[in-house]
Amino acid sequence: MPSDTFISFYLTTSRMHIFRSTIKDIGNPKYVRFLVKEDGQSMIMEAYHKKDFHSHRVPKEARNGHWEMEVRSLPLCTLLKNQLQWEDGKSYRVPGKTYSGQRLAVFDLSAAEQIQQ
Repeated sequence: MPSDTFISFYLTTSRMHIFRSTIKDIGNPKYVRFLVKEDGQSMIMEAYHKKDFHSHRVPKEARNGHWEMEVRSLPLCTLLKNQLQWEDGKSYRVPGKTYSGQRLAVFDLSAAEQIQQ
């Protein structure tokens, strides 16, 4: 899958960094949610229509193109760390592809690369 975006995971702080261009490419939604494929090899970030237990609010500044978006999620970061055998305290960048018409981005977790913080 040729990538046109990335998502970064910082395991020390259990946070994810989402580029503002990704938010723009999926339609500047008010909320997003993350879905991990059962085999743990890919993850979808999709525009979502409401706030609930599975969604994350996109800050207005990120939707306006002024900020990137950060999401703190210990459960998701722990799940990925265990599934993909990532090292504690390290950071990883994952390539992805946006699909504007479907208002989602698909990330290839198997292609994660360790990065410096």
